[in-house]
Amino acid sequence: MKSLAIVRAADILKLNSKLLELNRAGLNFESKPKEINLASIEKILPVNTSGENYEVCALLCLNHDYEFLQDKIKSSPLISDVLVLDDSHKYFEYFVKLIPVLPDITNSRIFKDINKQTSDLKEKTSRVYLGVFVNRKVQVQTTSDSIHTGILKHADSIGVFFEPSDDSDSLFITWHDIKKIIIPKEGKK
Repeated sequence: MKSLAIVRAADILKLNSKLLELNRAGLNFESKPKEINLASIEKILPVNTSGENYEVCALLCLNHDYEFLQDKIKSSPLISDVLVLDDSHKYFEYFVKLIPVLPDITNSRIFKDINKQTSDLKEKTSRVYLGVFVNRKVQVQTTSDSIHTGILKHADSIGVFFEPSDDSDSLFITWHDIKKIIIPKEGKK
């Protein structure tokens, strides 16, 4: 791995578009792009100077040097929200150490091509993007078969932040502990 790239976007669809554009621009990903917490990126690297409201972020391992990547990014307006780090950057090693523990982003056409390039990535996952259900009433059934009813406050690759409707303390439930999330049907008005 010669460089890392941090790609920010307003939503998962725009992130996928940017990843596809990077791939079409001729960039070779060393592995699947990783999902990384945008808030932690912005604390470490104050990179949001454009004033745009970003919601999702990906970390990419690339087989290209810094100059090549900068030229590709400058030549394509669709991938302008990309920060490139070379091995001389002070946080390069920090991000390299995070790569094995970060979850893969798996819901884009680009990953079919990456899977062909890296044939050792054969696991199949089924993920649902719950961001559209944030601030809505849901029921969460855990592996212990208890059911919690309340408001889904946040959902990411680690789990869900949940505010129960029975006035008990807020919960963070990891995906490992979640058996099912039930979205109640809304009654007709």
